[in-house]
Amino acid sequence: MLFVSFTFLFFFPVVLAVRWLAPRRLAAPWLLLASYVFYMSWGPVYGLLLGGATAASFALGLAMDRWRSHRKTFLVLGAAGALGTLAFFKYAGFLATQGWNVARLFGWKGPVPELDIVLPLGISFYLFETISYLADVYKGRPAERSIVNYGLFVAFFPHLVAGPILRVTEIVPQFRDCPPFDAGRFEEGLGLTLRGCIKKAVLADNLAVWSDQVFRAHQGASTLGLWVGVLAYTGQIYCDFSGYTDMARGCAKMLGYDLPDNFLLPYLSSSPTDFWRRWHMTLSRWLRDYLYITLGGSRRGRARTYVNLLVTMALGGLWHGAAWKFVAWGVYHGLLLAAHRAFGELWSGARAAAVRASHAYRALAIMATFFAVMIGWVFFRAANLGDALEIIAGLFRYKAHVKTPEEMRVAVCMLLALATGHALGSRRLFEKAYGLLPGAVRGLALAAMVAAIYLFATSTGAFIYFQF
Repeated sequence: MLFVSFTFLFFFPVVLAVRWLAPRRLAAPWLLLASYVFYMSWGPVYGLLLGGATAASFALGLAMDRWRSHRKTFLVLGAAGALGTLAFFKYAGFLATQGWNVARLFGWKGPVPELDIVLPLGISFYLFETISYLADVYKGRPAERSIVNYGLFVAFFPHLVAGPILRVTEIVPQFRDCPPFDAGRFEEGLGLTLRGCIKKAVLADNLAVWSDQVFRAHQGASTLGLWVGVLAYTGQIYCDFSGYTDMARGCAKMLGYDLPDNFLLPYLSSSPTDFWRRWHMTLSRWLRDYLYITLGGSRRGRARTYVNLLVTMALGGLWHGAAWKFVAWGVYHGLLLAAHRAFGELWSGARAAAVRASHAYRALAIMATFFAVMIGWVFFRAANLGDALEIIAGLFRYKAHVKTPEEMRVAVCMLLALATGHALGSRRLFEKAYGLLPGAVRGLALAAMVAAIYLFATSTGAFIYFQF
């Protein structure tokens, strides 16, 4: 049940109506039921997996609260169970394939069995949330006592299948308080949802037409064609994923709840470190708090800090999928973060600070960061690591093409689409302009967004991050 599908167009108004017409004490149970209906519309059996993960982590949290002296044991059990489940569904097929490849090296000539395991939607997101909950209880935060509120924290349908990655303290107090209807909040949520839909159905899906074409047939593409394809994917993944986040936050806001933002104009970042403070912010925060700091962070010397950055980002890449291209993407970003940190340590002082504060330096830093991030997306999008390396080599090896003028026009369109996506993502710009409009004109603006979606939307394919 996609946000941009007709099924959701019927499902969500029913959920909204019951949420606001029923007594407030029934809001959480109703939304919990609706969330399981939403999730099980994809595959009923996987509702059992979601329910089992919820029940197990809830029970372990209570056990940690009751028997504090054994809390480490309960944490290890919970983390091992969640990571083991994730490893089975996400990495068993990959590990089996690598095992058979090794067997071939030692002379295996027999048939190779296929291990076809379906990856449940959103499993990486909700299992990470259960781990963070148990880690927080281990650190001393009280366990949640309401299975309904906790179950809704894990399964709340707006964020269930692709984030943002929540923490109990961000959402459960809202479920507990059950805020009353607020017309301003509802209107804000509607506008946010429509903006997200434009990002996805109008911008991302149209950008996908060109990026898919180039990445599928990269060997016959010109140098300029490859650059346009990479630029198209750079815009596609931002508009697709931030569009989902906008819709998730908008739907939650219409229901009366606030979800954390996940993007803050990431392509205007001035460094790799700044990029990861702006891109998929809830995952970055999770990796920092529960992995990087656990490994020692920056507390154990310069060399260990660089190693921790590389390990954290490599595992962050592996989290995205069981493929060497994702590991390479993570290591690449780990190297960027380590290089940026080393550069800051080598070039410091008052003069360096003055140069960094200049507009010229910031403009160059933004362009360099954007270029580095764009190269990294090749690993993320290519079919495999070999194709990624071929495409990157092709980007820097000139090859002309008879369609160069057409490719130049497409490149300009790609840049305009990317700029439009960022403009839609600028809360300060969009909300300030929207707030200055009279009420009737705001209604026309919302209607114009609906018309734009109807006129310019292409396919309603699954969101990119649904595969993770």
